[in-house]
Amino acid sequence: MISTKTLPLAALGLIAVLSACERKPAAPPAPAASPAAPVAAAPAPAARPLAFDQTDPAAKVALRLPAEIANYPALHTMLYDREVAGLRTFAAKAQADHKASTGQFPWRPYNRQSQWFLAADAAPLVALRALWFEDTGGAHPNHGGSTLIWDTTANREVQPKALFRPDADMSGLDKAICDAVAAAKTHRDGAVPLNDTFSCPKWNQTVLVPAPSTTPGKIGGLTALIDPYVVGPYSEGDYEVTVPVSAFQALLAPTYAGDFGGAPKSMGNPDGTLSVTMDVVK
Repeated sequence: MISTKTLPLAALGLIAVLSACERKPAAPPAPAASPAAPVAAAPAPAARPLAFDQTDPAAKVALRLPAEIANYPALHTMLYDREVAGLRTFAAKAQADHKASTGQFPWRPYNRQSQWFLAADAAPLVALRALWFEDTGGAHPNHGGSTLIWDTTANREVQPKALFRPDADMSGLDKAICDAVAAAKTHRDGAVPLNDTFSCPKWNQTVLVPAPSTTPGKIGGLTALIDPYVVGPYSEGDYEVTVPVSAFQALLAPTYAGDFGGAPKSMGNPDGTLSVTMDVVK
């Protein structure tokens, strides 16, 4: 054992420091990490309703969707959101016009409404059609039809032109629609015959809606919706004519040709009047 009496003062200091280091207690172990709390799954988005209404002194707007659309959530969400956005834009324009009006004449609230119907359910293709009307204080309200074709596999909208081959000669479909309109006019009192002023529309100047088939799960034809002023004066009204798939089968794109077959369940009213009616919100 070394005698501290014989060591220099500096050495005694070093020994003291080393002894203190040896006596330093060890650091306590780190506490075990607590298990991470499970991350809560994001709640599923709420289903859209089947109706929308908004009324104020400037305008009334309304939307009605068919109950069957709830079977296709992506379609339901897309159509509801798109329609409501359009109605709100219309209402905002009405509010601006109301504010800018001079008050010289009483304000007549604007009105826009649309109602959608299931036209054909032949998954993967589902077709909807709509009636709409709009009143902004003119000589008479405007009205017309709309269509929406939905691919349930891809969850996307299909434009009517995508049903046909890009190189297809569409004159056959044009003629079939024209012949159907001419035949319908013979059943409508006071109808103006097709002429230079009111001539046959091309297929893409109509609203095309897939029609249900006598063969389950297939589309049996195309219904052409034709707004007023297209084939006759406003007083003559709308036309709705259906063309069987046999008239355009060769024109269909390979992607969708297999979705068509059979014949239309109904060819519609002989005079071409609409087969659905709109429930106007009072």
